[in-house]
Amino acid sequence: MITAIITDTHFGARNDSIAFSNYFAKFYNDIFFPYLKKHDIKHVIHMGDVFDRRKFINYKTLYDARNYFFNPLRDNDIQCWMLAGNHDTFYKTTNEVNSVALLLQEYDNIQVFDTAVEMENCVLMPWVCSGNYEESIDLIKNTKKDIMFGHFEIDGFEMIRGQFCSGGLDRKLFEKFDMVFSGHFHHKSDNGTVYYTGNPYQTNWLDYKDPRGFHIFNFDNRELTFIQNPYEMFHKFFYNDVDWTLEEVNEMDFDEWQQAYVKIVVENKTNPFFFDIILDKMYKSGVGNINVVESFAELDDDEDIVDEAQDTISILSTYIEGLETNVDKKRLDLLMRSLYNESLTLE
Repeated sequence: MITAIITDTHFGARNDSIAFSNYFAKFYNDIFFPYLKKHDIKHVIHMGDVFDRRKFINYKTLYDARNYFFNPLRDNDIQCWMLAGNHDTFYKTTNEVNSVALLLQEYDNIQVFDTAVEMENCVLMPWVCSGNYEESIDLIKNTKKDIMFGHFEIDGFEMIRGQFCSGGLDRKLFEKFDMVFSGHFHHKSDNGTVYYTGNPYQTNWLDYKDPRGFHIFNFDNRELTFIQNPYEMFHKFFYNDVDWTLEEVNEMDFDEWQQAYVKIVVENKTNPFFFDIILDKMYKSGVGNINVVESFAELDDDEDIVDEAQDTISILSTYIEGLETNVDKKRLDLLMRSLYNESLTLE
């Protein structure tokens, strides 16, 4: 049996951004489904976090996801095992109420798993929470299967580049298996037994230049193949006009960055006219978001610091969205945006 493995698709990411939805669609239309068709792959395992928002669904997000993911699965006779991830569940303590089971009932080819189950050739385990913890751990310890797919938070693994999980499930629980595949962490990593396959595409600046894509797994010979997504949403343009000519600046083309997020890192700006031309070209090319970083000349090209200068507003909005509170999140988000913008004017 050969299956495609995908996880953490997060339909509706970045506050149901149309630009990100278009970026996702390009991956599915140009890369994912053409590959499955070419290689006659008729099975997919989705390891959870299908949707981004736990509490509600945006109609446009659902409409788009149906068109570029759920419908093509059905139309190409592809069977899909789909696990409920933590972003798919309404409550944090149980998987009982989840978006994938409620929204995808019309798709006979999609089988949703919100409780752990032993299949013929593997174990499928959705998000492990307090409500299913004991039965999940019991199954992990007692199953005779040597392959497992899940949506796990395992201690010691890299969640995003440079940030490791502290807490979560003990990695020793999984040493009995030949191979364990997991969603949840978006950074692709493994220790030879546990494989965090990573999500298919970039969703924030911390994903910059971090490989994204999906995997093909052969159950018979245990061969795992990574298929990289060539499309990027986040780009850096290092501005240094010392040796540029007007002709070179005029020939610069940014059409490939339409709707993308671009960070202009100013290394050396001696000609403000050139800089204005480039900014104008980017805007006319339809670049979705431009962030200019000008204060790093003394940092000796410290990439880590440049990476940290990501759009703070997005981080604040994501944090507020994940809060468990009765406060009006929209008003809180607007307040935080106002305070942040005010802080930029202070010396």
